[in-house]
Formats: sequence, C-alpha cells, structure tokens
Amino acid sequence: MTDTNDYIKYIAGLAKLSLDDEEMQSLAEDMQDIIGLMDTIKDLDTESIGATEHISRVTNNMREDRAGNPFDTEKILSNSKHAMENCFSIPKMIE
Repeated sequence: MTDTNDYIKYIAGLAKLSLDDEEMQSLAEDMQDIIGLMDTIKDLDTESIGATEHISRVTNNMREDRAGNPFDTEKILSNSKHAMENCFSIPKMIE
C-alpha cells in the first residue's frame, strides 16, 4: 500500500491537491478496486474476438472524400456588406 500512497501523493502533487490521510486512504482503496477490475478483465478469454468487433454491425456511411471546393465563393460573399480579395472584411475591433 506504500507504493500506492506514494503514487497518489505524486499525482496529487502534479494536480496541486492537498489530501489529508482520510482522503489518501479512500483514494488508495479506490485505486485497488480499479486495479482489481483490470485484473478481472485481463483474465477474460478474448482470443475469439476480433480487434475491431462491435456489438452492432456498423458500416461507414459517410460520403466519399473528394478534393474540391464545395462552396461558391461569390455566392457566399454576396451576403456580406464588405468583401475584399475573396474574404469577408470586418471592422477593426481593437485599437
């Protein structure tokens, strides 16, 4: 448990947290519970499960990725009161 306490003190120092003994003990117990859960997961047999398996059969239904300009610059800039060199021109905000 000393290693766990040292590790918690190290992380608390990085996060600029000051922990009392009760909080340290509570965090140490929580960390042991988390490590126990990871050991349980580590013991599961996952040999028959593929690397990218999902619960549902999800397919990529996004559009084809093609280079090009999907917008008409002149049409977009026609809504602007001030345009300059194919860009929006706005008033200066900071002096």
